[in-house]
Amino acid sequence: MKHTVFLLFGLWSLFPNGQFNFWEPSTEGLNRPKWPTAKLVPDDTTGVSFFDDFSGNWSSQWHGDVTSFDTTNGGLGPVEHATAPVSITIPSPRVRNTVWEAGVQVNGAFSTSNYVRLYLAATKSSPHEPQTGYHLQIDGVNDYHVYRLWRQNGRTRSIVFESDPISNQTDTFRARIRITCTSNGLWQILTDEYDSGSFAVISDKDGEPNALDDTYINGTYSGYFVNFSPTRWRDFKIDYLLIKPLDLTAEPNPGHAVQPGDILINEILSNPMPGGVDFIELYNYSNKAINLSQIDIANINASGVVGVRQKIANHTLFLHPNEYRVLTTKPAIVKQHYPKSDLRTFIEMPALPNFNNETGGVVLYSDSSVIDSLFYMSAMQSPFIINHEGVSLERQHFSEPTNAPGNFQSAATSIGGATPGYQNSRHPAEVTEDELFLTSKTFSPDNDGFEDYLEINYHFGESGFMANIDIYTDEGLLVRKLKRNQSLATQGKISWDGLTDANQRLPLGIYVAVIEIYSAKGLRKMYRKSFVLAAKL
Repeated sequence: MKHTVFLLFGLWSLFPNGQFNFWEPSTEGLNRPKWPTAKLVPDDTTGVSFFDDFSGNWSSQWHGDVTSFDTTNGGLGPVEHATAPVSITIPSPRVRNTVWEAGVQVNGAFSTSNYVRLYLAATKSSPHEPQTGYHLQIDGVNDYHVYRLWRQNGRTRSIVFESDPISNQTDTFRARIRITCTSNGLWQILTDEYDSGSFAVISDKDGEPNALDDTYINGTYSGYFVNFSPTRWRDFKIDYLLIKPLDLTAEPNPGHAVQPGDILINEILSNPMPGGVDFIELYNYSNKAINLSQIDIANINASGVVGVRQKIANHTLFLHPNEYRVLTTKPAIVKQHYPKSDLRTFIEMPALPNFNNETGGVVLYSDSSVIDSLFYMSAMQSPFIINHEGVSLERQHFSEPTNAPGNFQSAATSIGGATPGYQNSRHPAEVTEDELFLTSKTFSPDNDGFEDYLEINYHFGESGFMANIDIYTDEGLLVRKLKRNQSLATQGKISWDGLTDANQRLPLGIYVAVIEIYSAKGLRKMYRKSFVLAAKL
């Protein structure tokens, strides 16, 4: 007899009054035993953000292969002529501080072609597509089943958690499965298999009861995906799916109204490089979590006329205190142009308001109130940057009015011209040591992993500085024009590999770095830093 089994999401299994009812399994050449139709049910549905026990007309929120499922067996299962794999999803932004729970019954054993996935967080409505997020897969071979939590990036998957093989008690798999993720990204899997009556923590192969993975902080959809061989369509029944907060006290208080200044415009790229796209970066400057589905965005044209308002999100999506969110239509292109971008903070918008390249603005609304607004113009860009394409305008101070003179300036070209999803290059810095110094006065570019580069560190108390850096021999011969009109962040590091402008190796000896720092305010400083090239290249 060929065995096959499928599991779903976090579940609990209880038989009403201890009574068992039976339904006839597939008779397509398979001599399988009958299995109970008594539904697995959750212990508690208080505070759920989503719950469906597939009784009668199942929730209209489901998307995907809805015609490939029915509820005639008291739960949700594939229809006879469904073509595997089949899947359905619901809108759900939750990842952190969340419980996913489901009840699953499977007649037969798991195999490489018979398994179930619970999509906890996905970015596309169809699990068949490349995804960013997490899913739990229940599979196995012969008389065993295994729980694996996967992190997915496109079509690439990485294991976060894997259990030891667990022995099947009967030919019918019956379980409630619960997956939790804390506010800090600590994952745990608990199961109530074969009507034990209580949940038990599943440990990984090393005996650890949980796994830490904080890569993704929000999703767009949850759902499930079932793969089965042609004769196994009738062997899968899902009794319920439940999603709710793990800790209600850690949930945002919906009674906290959004006030002006709670969310701030922190960065804008309105004049992208060729092939690029605009982006707007927001920052939560309050002490409360804010649902971005309550926030609208609009553009302002060069004449000051506000355009049509557009919702940032059509579903619950929280921006927590001190967090960034980047709004753009093509996150992958922004990441390509700015490799340090934090994709976890991106919100892929179907469309953004049309922002003029040089002069215009952006405004944020909550209901009828303006939360923040910025009017920008080309004069706000650094006069030392000739081509402003691909250079964003960054906020300097959260505590100052958005449109205060000097509060938005060009991002440093030394870090790529923009900082999507992380701290601005022009953030204020406290100078507690020399503002410009060498990591070491000796370096040896011999690729041994130790002091292979000359490192020039800088740390300024204000933004807006530019730099020219030249390298001379101790006899005054210019050997390398290292930087020309390079805009600097408030702090950072510039490295030299010991090669000339012609990419030639230099002999060991004493050299001098001549560094000119200047700003549009008329400030100008010169530094001479001597050092030793201490080993032959």
